[in-house]
Amino acid sequence: MTKLPAYRVCYNKIKEDIDNDVYPVGSFLPTEGELGEMFSVSRTTVRHAIDLLVRDGRIVVRQGAGTQVVDIKEKEIPIYSKFHNVIDVRTEIPGASVIKSRGVWIDRVPASIQTAEALEINEGERVFRLQRIICADGQPFGILTNYVRIDFFPDLDTFRDQIVDLYYFIQKHYGIKFETGEERISAVNADFLDAQILNIDPGSPIFFNTRIARCSLGPLEYLEAKIRPDLCQFVVSMKEPPAWYDRPNYL
Repeated sequence: MTKLPAYRVCYNKIKEDIDNDVYPVGSFLPTEGELGEMFSVSRTTVRHAIDLLVRDGRIVVRQGAGTQVVDIKEKEIPIYSKFHNVIDVRTEIPGASVIKSRGVWIDRVPASIQTAEALEINEGERVFRLQRIICADGQPFGILTNYVRIDFFPDLDTFRDQIVDLYYFIQKHYGIKFETGEERISAVNADFLDAQILNIDPGSPIFFNTRIARCSLGPLEYLEAKIRPDLCQFVVSMKEPPAWYDRPNYL
């Protein structure tokens, strides 16, 4: 049986305690430090679990007050989401004629806690790190860093010059297909090194995308991508109204 990552253990236990009124609606959870001591984990692990509970609508983080349990029924409908019944998401570079990768570099590095949690391995366990710069008509617009489990593909670093599309290469060379994935898109400010690579000013806003991809063996990849928003756009295609429109108590 696959061992659950630490953040998922924390999440499951806190969720169970909320459901069983150990933390009733309106009450506040213990602090991050207290939760870390309770579960013998780092604050980063606690924050990951808290983030999942926030997304579930079970808690809200109130600045200066703490993390409060809320009534999930009040959070179910209406749902604030502009994306529903998604059938396709694609990345477009308006006006670009040639999209190319500026090489691929692969090395082996210890997994950070975030990478370890995403790949369901131990912190510090070595993983492959693939680094690439993506250019549109010669202009760098994206920095991609993929972290891949070594135990799934132990000789991946011997094929550096053959990898263009990671999932395609893994499928063709190892017979393992990408099955599911979840990508999150947020905005951050470019640091000095990002700015130098992307030809922008330090502090400029950029997209920061993270993705966890899974195959039949389990989580195969954790991706971090930094992308210039002025050169790139994400196009989401949807079909039909969301399912909750048909619920009798919607709004």
